[in-house]
Amino acid sequence: MRRAAAVFNSSRIQFHALLSFPQPIEGMRVTPLRLPAPARCIHANLCRLAHGPGPQYLYKPLLHWVFPRDVKQVIVLDTDVVVVRDIAELWAQFRHFGTAVLGVANEQSNLYHGTSIGKNGGVQLLDLEKMRNSQRYAEALDYYASGPRYIGYLGDQTLYSFMAVSHSDLLFQLPCEWNRQLSMQFGFRNATVHACPRRCGLLHANFGILKCVATVMQSDPSCETWSRLRTGVSFSGAMPPQIASCPASRKGEFRRAATRFFSDCCRA
Repeated sequence: MRRAAAVFNSSRIQFHALLSFPQPIEGMRVTPLRLPAPARCIHANLCRLAHGPGPQYLYKPLLHWVFPRDVKQVIVLDTDVVVVRDIAELWAQFRHFGTAVLGVANEQSNLYHGTSIGKNGGVQLLDLEKMRNSQRYAEALDYYASGPRYIGYLGDQTLYSFMAVSHSDLLFQLPCEWNRQLSMQFGFRNATVHACPRRCGLLHANFGILKCVATVMQSDPSCETWSRLRTGVSFSGAMPPQIASCPASRKGEFRRAATRFFSDCCRA
């Protein structure tokens, strides 16, 4: 978090840290990760329907109860994402929310095939003020906390996927370019799932062996670096150590898909 603040902080960006045991962090506004009593009850009931890291993820749908009221909108990003275009372009998506209180992109895999409208929680735009003032959102949280469906390992992501069916008016579909997902869990053979017609804005390395892609690209999101990762070869001389140590650069399926679907996920 300190590195993110040092590299990216500016007068236009406010970084927040939510900490169970608050301490000052330079360049960030620190808020205690605490829920008021009603929200604790909802969180506890949601958590009994989840396992693994799911309970931790389930804080995200409740952040309107965590942040101070003067914080009205936030972007929540997973640590395995690479912002390729100006973050202000992503922030501008709030203007298109209409009745929605939060924005998430579709899951770019077949993870929820046949069960719901799959959403991905790696990039979230939360209109905290609208979440606080929406009786319908409060009712939706209460409904799912009562246990009609098991939420499981992915926590908030699965909750949003269920809500996309039952409470679709509360969710804004974030355009595909703002969450380009590299997960190889189901392969890259379905162009209708993985193709995106607009220029990549954010790359999401949401698959175990591909986490190193995010690490490399966060250090240098240039198209030269991305080309080396995609092809598994260097332009001249030895391959940089951080790229050579990333096993994704030698996975044929990743290399083919990265060229076919994600070739513009870099900064020129």
